[in-house]
Amino acid sequence: MNAITKHFRQVEEGMTLLDDVEIAKLVSVLKFVKEGNGTVYLFGNGGSHATASHFANDLMKMAKIKAVCVGDMASAIMAWGNDTGWENMYYGPLSEMVEPKYDALIGISCSGNSENVVRALRAGLDQWSMLTCCLTGMSDSNMVSTLGLDAVVHVRVPDIRVQEDIHLMICHAVVRALQEHEM
Repeated sequence: MNAITKHFRQVEEGMTLLDDVEIAKLVSVLKFVKEGNGTVYLFGNGGSHATASHFANDLMKMAKIKAVCVGDMASAIMAWGNDTGWENMYYGPLSEMVEPKYDALIGISCSGNSENVVRALRAGLDQWSMLTCCLTGMSDSNMVSTLGLDAVVHVRVPDIRVQEDIHLMICHAVVRALQEHEM
């Protein structure tokens, strides 16, 4: 089996391991945000940042939900990270923007242990009492084991490249469900 075929097979296998209930919970959170005219704030690092940015675009353009990818605010996150510690690079800007009643947070982290993502989600729960969700790759991560999020979508495959592909597929499926008013 060549590398390309192997990758596609791993993506296919990973898709069969998804929890439809958790994806439906994510859709429900986003419907709530839309109905309340709130904003969804998304964040992640590396490839997960790219997914967060793409998801924010699709939520706004196709699902008509206000969405902000916090990582796209490069100057703000760099200032907070540099001045107060990199674990605060998302927390800082979010603390100035969120309106907890109808807003929601979505953190994306393949490891589930990115301290800046975990810190922002923890603040969403503990400090701001908001709806919080995540896309992650590992079930034994800090995001999953310590936070008690409203929706936790796991991609249960060890390869980060496969996790990132499936995360983006989930985002596209969620937007389609929102557009078609399903789930």
